Order: sequence, then structure tokens, then C-alpha cells
Amino acid sequence: MTVKVHVFKPGTNLRRGGVTRDPNNVIKVIGAGHYEALYQCPGQDVKEGNDFNFWWVRIIAGSDQGWVSAVRIASGGNNQPIPGVEQRPTIFG
Repeated sequence: MTVKVHVFKPGTNLRRGGVTRDPNNVIKVIGAGHYEALYQCPGQDVKEGNDFNFWWVRIIAGSDQGWVSAVRIASGGNNQPIPGVEQRPTIFG
């Protein structure tokens, strides 16, 4: 079953792993829109304004796959997984 998630912020980094501290893990910058979610797992805590989350979602963006912090996804709450997206153990790559 395909699950789509809504990335609501333009200028979101699609990353190779679930950390923001490594500038070399950015694959590309994606726009706001709906993307196919493959699965999610815990990673680095991210805080933006009043939103915070340690969940990361692996998505398909065009011909690339990568990780987006759950703070950039419209559904879900603080430190909560994104509803409907499969949860897996933390293995980035």
C-alpha cells in the first residue's frame, strides 16, 4: 500500500541519513508537496519553532530516495511517528 505524506515547507533537505549536523548528507532540496513514504525510524531530534520530532521518514522525491525530518511533514504530532507509515529500526542508508 502506497502512503503519501505532505511535506509542507518548501526548501526541505532530502538527506542520506537522519541527522542535520552533517552538511554532506544532503542529496537535494525539495519543494512542498506530496511524496511517497517508504518507512520511518527514529533519528536525530529536530526542533523548528514549536515543532520537534526525532522521527525521520524515507521518501521518494523524483528519481531520488532520502530522509526528511518529521517536523517537515504535515501530519503527526511532536515526537510522534507519522500515522500510516511503517516503522522500522534505525538504519540509515
